[in-house]
Amino acid sequence: MRQTLFEESLDGITIDRVIRDYEYTMPTKHLHDEYEIYYLVEGERFYFIGSHTYHIKKGNLVFVNRNEIHKTGMASSSYHDRILIEFSEEPFATFFSQFGDLDIREFFQAHEGVLEIEPREQPFVENLLIEIQSEIHHKLPGYRLSVMSKLAALLIYAGRYSSRHQAIPSKSSSVSRHQKVDLVADYIMDHCCENLSLETLAAHFYINKCYLSRIFKEVTSFTVNEYINFHRINKAQKLLTQTSMSITEIAAECGYESLTYFEKVFRNFREISPLKYRTLYKESTRKRITKGDDV
Repeated sequence: MRQTLFEESLDGITIDRVIRDYEYTMPTKHLHDEYEIYYLVEGERFYFIGSHTYHIKKGNLVFVNRNEIHKTGMASSSYHDRILIEFSEEPFATFFSQFGDLDIREFFQAHEGVLEIEPREQPFVENLLIEIQSEIHHKLPGYRLSVMSKLAALLIYAGRYSSRHQAIPSKSSSVSRHQKVDLVADYIMDHCCENLSLETLAAHFYINKCYLSRIFKEVTSFTVNEYINFHRINKAQKLLTQTSMSITEIAAECGYESLTYFEKVFRNFREISPLKYRTLYKESTRKRITKGDDV
């Protein structure tokens, strides 16, 4: 049974709390343009983020960057109670930047993954999350400012907690198929622009290709080929925005022999052409610079 305890949304942010007591695994590949914060109130889950599977438990706080592959799955028991926040870059990035020491992009780049919150500090985190939901729900005077302030407080707390507990590593999954998929995913991230395929990866890791195909899709929700393309397109985005290389040169650099196929894959992941992506990025950068000059 699924029980939704609350579900609220406001100006680029959503928060909900859901309890499930049945076997549940996110069924499709999952990535989106919002930042994500996941807090496990009760239960255990497996959480695949990027190229790593975590075994998360009660009191774990999970941060997932924008457009990062992630998927949750059942661990020892089907029952779990979780609170989930998703929020867009704006208006929060602009609000936080006014104070100069909380940059959303830098925070999620530095803290993506799992924080194991000590039991004595878990009530503080839960209360902050509940207060965010309550502010959105009741909409009392000043609630927008309060929501932004409480979200900032959560990020600041997490950053400080992380710096105090650097010696405590997040626990990886001990399940053999998760460990195998993590190794393959790491290898793909490091070699995505080389001549990779299900067959070459299976041979490299001495795994039956049908077995690899099955467990990789089960853990990540992506096929091996989709995962390779995902990381190639991520690299292509960086080259489009950080270099003056031509589209043809970028396609070749990212492992695509066919420019037409590269453009097709890019559209599948980003819904626009590589050239349009570069143009929009330049326009948005120009607007930010112009706006800064006007201040």
